[in-house]
Amino acid sequence: MSISCIAIDDDSHSLENLISYIDKFPELKLIKTFTEPLLALSEISVSEPVDIIFIDVEMPSLSGIELAGLLTQKAENLVFTTAHSIYALDAFKVQADAYLLKPYSILHFAKAINSIYPAGSTEHTIFPVFEDQFFYMPSPENSDDLIRIDLNDLISIERFENEITLVTLNHSFSTSKISIAKMITLLSKNFAFIEISEHVTIAKRHIVSVLDDQVLLAGEKSYQVADEYKERFEQFVENNRLKN
Repeated sequence: MSISCIAIDDDSHSLENLISYIDKFPELKLIKTFTEPLLALSEISVSEPVDIIFIDVEMPSLSGIELAGLLTQKAENLVFTTAHSIYALDAFKVQADAYLLKPYSILHFAKAINSIYPAGSTEHTIFPVFEDQFFYMPSPENSDDLIRIDLNDLISIERFENEITLVTLNHSFSTSKISIAKMITLLSKNFAFIEISEHVTIAKRHIVSVLDDQVLLAGEKSYQVADEYKERFEQFVENNRLKN
């Protein structure tokens, strides 16, 4: 189910930036944008409620705080955007669900939305983990950008002291362990993956062959099964062995 959104900001550059972020997430559906708060009030007041209204705080004729107070019945969630942190308290007085301080990055945007719709939510999830078979991680080149990881392409997860490496069919991505710790915990519990050592989790679907304690995966990636993980792995192989 998509998450319907309306964006209100009198600054066209800020509005374009917000629109570009929304476009990066398939779950978010932008219904309408406004640069005039009075026009927004007029049209939204007679329209169907939406899931999220993004509202700039400082606007002419009607502030975002005042506008939010008049539109509380038209949005399940209110997200305020502003260049001034002094408005944070006022925003939460009108029951803001999130607060983005300009200039905010796409990662800050994603975190704000995920705080409203956390992973595992029964209604919406901005980072669907298993239902839609993908998730996002910070880009190794620029932590303000996000990279989409498709679970069907994920071959293995390598955990080092402070770093995680995700190996896919086409690329390898490394990031700090803390940035996707929750995601890695969820993946390690996913039935489609199996741990073969303290540091390595592999995708069952990408196993090409097993020779003794060596596992060959797609992309010619190879790992050794650690002794303490052999019994469980051998049981998995036995359960999936073709029998007469």
